Amino acid sequence: MADAKTVKKVVKKAVKEAKPEIIEKIAPEQDIVVENVQDDSNLMVPLDSYLKAGLHIGTKFRTKYMDKFIYKVRSDGLTVLNVQAIDERIRCVAEFISRYDPDDVVVVGKRENGWRAIKLFAKMTGIKAYAGRYHPGILTNPYLEDFREAKLVIVADPWPDKDALKDAVKVGAVTVALCDTNNDSTYVDLVLPCNNKGRKSLGLIFWILAREYTKNKGIQVEKEYSLDDFMGESEEAQESIKPKKRAGSPDRTRSFDRKPNRR
Repeated sequence: MADAKTVKKVVKKAVKEAKPEIIEKIAPEQDIVVENVQDDSNLMVPLDSYLKAGLHIGTKFRTKYMDKFIYKVRSDGLTVLNVQAIDERIRCVAEFISRYDPDDVVVVGKRENGWRAIKLFAKMTGIKAYAGRYHPGILTNPYLEDFREAKLVIVADPWPDKDALKDAVKVGAVTVALCDTNNDSTYVDLVLPCNNKGRKSLGLIFWILAREYTKNKGIQVEKEYSLDDFMGESEEAQESIKPKKRAGSPDRTRSFDRKPNRR
């Protein structure tokens, strides 16, 4: 496994061509000042979109790695992430991943709430995605049929996606992770603070990243997917997640019309 010095060298090499202001923002030692959002005209999306998606709502647990992104703790114990900090990091991540070609990037998300968003992100960008189970060795074992050489690995959550993170470190790939307040960022080079468990929150982030990536890379998208598609709110999305009725199974939708079973 690569040591900390090796990982830092990889990060520096990966971002040396980036804009100076972007490099400054993503430097590991750079703290983001916690502020209230006074004007949302410069945000990636309107403030209301962030709030409706619950992007800023963290867990009741907080780690030292995520303290600098926390705005406050609510009376019910839930932590609240700083929206300004989230927006700045989304912008940085969008700029950063645009430095890579689709073949050099891998996205991993084991938690089911993020599957739809990750798959649509892959369709729009051409980036390889593993929505569901990631098989250890995909990045490290060239003898595997689905072996991938990656320079950048993006994970939806460092905990369930820890195998992908460890493999990325072994091969010297740069790592980006969506991190909630309870996450450990040990193997993460670039943290994107957010609610990484909610379907709407994950949908919003991957929609923004897909939009910015295709725009920055000049990718012509065959089919445009809306924010509602990514969040699972569109009619098409709702139809796709409805449980399918088995052929020949009895219709139980009007069970209340049945007469009670009398003995």
